[in-house]
Amino acid sequence: MTETPLGPNHILVVFHTTFPETQGGINVMIDALVRAWTRMGLRVSLFAPAPWEQRGLSVTSFGPITLYKMRLRPYRDSRRPWRGLLGFLAELPVTMWRLHRLMRREGVDVVHFHTPREYQLVFQLLSLLGGPPGVLTFHGTDALEFARNQETKPGMLRWIVGRMAALTSVARHYARQIEAAHPALAGIRVIPNGIPPIEEESIAPCGVELPERFWVMVGWIEPPKAQDVAVRAWGEVRRHASDLHLVIVGDQPFVQPGQPYYPGFFEQVRQLARDNGADSRIHWVGSLPRAQVLNVLQRARGLIFPTHREGMPYVLLEAGAVGLPVVCNRIPPFTDLLESGRTGWLTPDSDHQALAEAVLRLEADPVRRRAMGSAWQEQVRRNYSREAMAEGYLVLFRELTGKPFGRDDRP
Repeated sequence: MTETPLGPNHILVVFHTTFPETQGGINVMIDALVRAWTRMGLRVSLFAPAPWEQRGLSVTSFGPITLYKMRLRPYRDSRRPWRGLLGFLAELPVTMWRLHRLMRREGVDVVHFHTPREYQLVFQLLSLLGGPPGVLTFHGTDALEFARNQETKPGMLRWIVGRMAALTSVARHYARQIEAAHPALAGIRVIPNGIPPIEEESIAPCGVELPERFWVMVGWIEPPKAQDVAVRAWGEVRRHASDLHLVIVGDQPFVQPGQPYYPGFFEQVRQLARDNGADSRIHWVGSLPRAQVLNVLQRARGLIFPTHREGMPYVLLEAGAVGLPVVCNRIPPFTDLLESGRTGWLTPDSDHQALAEAVLRLEADPVRRRAMGSAWQEQVRRNYSREAMAEGYLVLFRELTGKPFGRDDRP
């Protein structure tokens, strides 16, 4: 296959997660965008804040993709406020000069920020001096926290967000919430997440022993994802379908090694499974690489997703990509995505009995279960492709800059 030559337009994608020195470590959305944009002939680079000990700019290449990492000192230290501020001000000129040289040297046309973060202050100060426009994407929890002013320093973050050239959200519901809380930010564009064709995905053996008949749940083990609701539901399921198992993929999040973000929650749900007799029917397999998760999804009979809050999760699209029926919590992001009874099954929030009944009804009617999976698969292929997502952002970039961004505008 002939590679598409890279054109003049350059997108710098800024994200906050630690980046392993392999391309497989990129966030799923960023990975999909990068692959699509490079196929469209665009230049794409990545930027991630470096660890505290790294003061200079480092450069790593992954094929046509370049990763830049540099320390972005926070403007305030909660333990030593004045010392932190003075350190930030002392380091700011050098930081801005390095970023300015990077933007000029690489010809960056637009900066795409992956969720709002306080370190983006430096980029926004640079934009005041003529730097490239910034586009910020809201996803799920970050959108909810911003709409409710739940950040640790909401005033500064509001200023950073308000300085963006454009704002986007992966879910219409969260865009409406932010606009209602912050009317000055009206006009958030909704660009849904997209997924590549499953044929292009790398699918690997899952590496764990799976039961013959099972449903699956994927996500962090934490109260918002509602594994407690899933466990209670499976206590009901096992009374009517004793051979039907539940596989839970995911680990509990940690603030730092040995310090769970939600202390005791994992132990509570494990004890709940033992108390209601479902422990032998629930399998906790921990986190798995995405290629292995896809393998589990392909072998499952359905996906349950009783989460209390969400944006547009990729596991839901991945379930659709493999034709898997989904039973989800009836929350606004999912009511925007799914037609209950046709492309999925929506159950009331925290209602474990309704969740169990939905699973049992679909198990009792395999024709409907397969039809529901096929309908969701068709909708994902039609409306939530990687290319549609990538083009949605490029349309916005063209509007902001007046540049083609991958589109051949020659007569």
